[in-house]
Amino acid sequence: MSSNPPEASPLHVVCLCADWCNNCRAYQPLFDSLQAPFVGAARFAWIDIEDESEVLGEIEVQNFPTLLLLRGETPIFLGPLTPQPGVLAQLVHAGLEGRLLPLTSMAEQALAVRVRSHLAHLPA
Repeated sequence: MSSNPPEASPLHVVCLCADWCNNCRAYQPLFDSLQAPFVGAARFAWIDIEDESEVLGEIEVQNFPTLLLLRGETPIFLGPLTPQPGVLAQLVHAGLEGRLLPLTSMAEQALAVRVRSHLAHLPA
């Protein structure tokens, strides 16, 4: 786990969704629109849990949308959100300001490693 202060590590905001999910399809434009205010401060990514199922490992996504926030190598949030712009914006601000505590389960830590590896292979 990284011990870097919040400002020293990039924030990754990852939506774990599925193409077949109506909630996900409706949420994607909202998720995409919230990237602009955080350019340079946070990197947003969308992972289809069906197409990229190996990234999830033993984590099961049961509600959509489910968000994962990483501060560097450290997972700081994993869970479903209500699909409203203000909720995601507040969560991202909390992550940027260091108000979210690291998640400590082995499954969450392993998910963070797999997601970071996956993101490293995506275009910036």
